[in-house]
Amino acid sequence: MSTEEFEKNKVDGESTLPTDNTDAHPERLKIFGVEVVYLGILGICTALLGWIAENIVKAITDHTIDSRFHTLPFISPYALIPFAFAAIFGDADDLTIFGRRVFIKKTRLTGILSNLVAFAVICLAVFAGEFVVGNMWDVFFGVELWNYSDLPFQVTQYAGLIPSLGYGFGAFLLFKFAYRPLLGLLRRRANFKAAKIIAIALGSLIAIDTLVMCIHIMAFGEAPLLWRIQF
Repeated sequence: MSTEEFEKNKVDGESTLPTDNTDAHPERLKIFGVEVVYLGILGICTALLGWIAENIVKAITDHTIDSRFHTLPFISPYALIPFAFAAIFGDADDLTIFGRRVFIKKTRLTGILSNLVAFAVICLAVFAGEFVVGNMWDVFFGVELWNYSDLPFQVTQYAGLIPSLGYGFGAFLLFKFAYRPLLGLLRRRANFKAAKIIAIALGSLIAIDTLVMCIHIMAFGEAPLLWRIQF
């Protein structure tokens, strides 16, 4: 899609991606014009990337990798990232909040500010998510899922400046450079019915795996750890 075509497709602060003529399929469930099925496929990918990223951090910090409390190599909260991108941000260079443009005019300055705001919001979301989830399991069930106490600038052992900036920067890079190109590729090339089957099947397995983990924590007072490799 050319720059001219892209600008023409912006209506009331909402931009469209290259599509497979999806306007001819109004029955498809969408979030601000983006099909939930394709967001689900990206969510599965980010859930896998999250599992890999956490093990990379563990490998660097304590020379171990493990199952990350799951049976499958997916961490479900990461699957929500593409949905947040679609609903809250839209485009790193032309930020939208729930479909409405943050900056009325698109200039070089607003492009820079748009990226800075997106990065800041993502980092804050990471901080809030880790703080709430980590402390929730600790307070209600006495379970320690992770511990950042050895890092400086911590707010409790579950959240702090360094993890928030680190994971936030990784999520921002996905948003800036991968989210829209991958979504556009899916909408142009992927068979919708096949994508729907994959999203439902794998998404259901990931949800069940997460439910089993939560039940195990509540029943036994500890997170399941199926395997760990020390090196």
